[in-house]
Amino acid sequence: PIASSPMDMVTELDMAIAIALHGGIGVVHRNMSIDQQVEIVSRVKSYPPIKLRNAFVKPNDVCSRVMDYMVSEGIRDLPVVDDLGYVRGYVKLWKLKEICRKGNEVIDTIIDSGTIYNVTEVEKARRSIIRGEFDAIAIVSKEGFYVGTLLLRDAIEEITPVLDKDGRLLVAAAISPFDIDRAKKLDKYVDALVSDVAHFHNINILDSARKLVKEISADFVAGNIGTYEAAIDVIHSVERVDGFRVGIAGGSICITADVAGVYAPTLWAVASVRDAIEDLKLSIPIVADGGIRTSGDAVKALAAGASSVMLGYVLAGTDEASAPLIAVGEKLYKPYRGMASRGAMAKRYAVDRYSRTVKRAPEGVEGLVPYKGPVSKIIKEFVEGIRAGLGYAGARNIEELWRIALFGIAPRKETIQNLF
Repeated sequence: PIASSPMDMVTELDMAIAIALHGGIGVVHRNMSIDQQVEIVSRVKSYPPIKLRNAFVKPNDVCSRVMDYMVSEGIRDLPVVDDLGYVRGYVKLWKLKEICRKGNEVIDTIIDSGTIYNVTEVEKARRSIIRGEFDAIAIVSKEGFYVGTLLLRDAIEEITPVLDKDGRLLVAAAISPFDIDRAKKLDKYVDALVSDVAHFHNINILDSARKLVKEISADFVAGNIGTYEAAIDVIHSVERVDGFRVGIAGGSICITADVAGVYAPTLWAVASVRDAIEDLKLSIPIVADGGIRTSGDAVKALAAGASSVMLGYVLAGTDEASAPLIAVGEKLYKPYRGMASRGAMAKRYAVDRYSRTVKRAPEGVEGLVPYKGPVSKIIKEFVEGIRAGLGYAGARNIEELWRIALFGIAPRKETIQNLF
């Protein structure tokens, strides 16, 4: 039950694909041009529902370096891709060891033919690898261009991709309710359009959203909201609401509470909105957004009435996060910033997130988060924690958790660091 936050240091192509492959949905940020956002979501939709890597060599790569790489990765064969993006064939490790004597030869003269699969044949490719026929198989697009390489370790990895009715990965995109042109262009590709404004409970935004939903067919997620009254007003004002994004100023890098004095803590906000939905006898799902840094936080948000949680900080710093990797001393980090930080606002595309076309007072900060490695590991551990939480509560699923979970006030849990 995970959605990635539409932040420009978190969710672009790689994150959206990775989240969908592991059963969640990526929400591509809107701090970019319309064409760029459309390009990303269309590429997610065309990506095969299996994990691929950019593992290939070029015809002019030096023989010795290719051999060292293949030995270190435990790979017996790799696709050779030319500068135009076409797969020329494969290079075999045994042949490299036999022919590469001087160490400075290029591999162009020792390329062998091999099996190449189309994106529509990934399951066939996976079975071939599992049978031991290959260590690596090149996957190409319908037009014949290289898409990625399926490796043995990825073919046997258990993943639970979430797919649409046509077998394609799910993807969502962030939009402004005022930008109907962007929404209509994205609507051709996405499964959901997620409102990306700090305070949705605003008469101008409600008017725009009312017009917007009549122009789109994708699910529409309204937000952010943080109160019982907001949920009631939105439901009565907007013809179609397929989900709520709930929580105001709860993010780890959001300083709206300090700057504006406004704050709807995520747990309280989720419970309030859930009460409104139930009082109206509706079944609108809630995405809890803000301050969720552990799987324990997620379990509490789900117990309060959320159907899923939106993650920003948890996913920042991973390989798939859209921020660049930087070194500080001997440690690796990735930048992370709020969408109301000076750096994010400088790009101008998402400044209307705060209901104004001109904004000078930042409501977010910028910083660095430690490099965390592949997001798959983070997601698996996070989901296992959620499963454990449901198990402790005696719930078989999230809906049952809503019914049986009990909340209480307890003293702050002391940790070893607090005790000594």
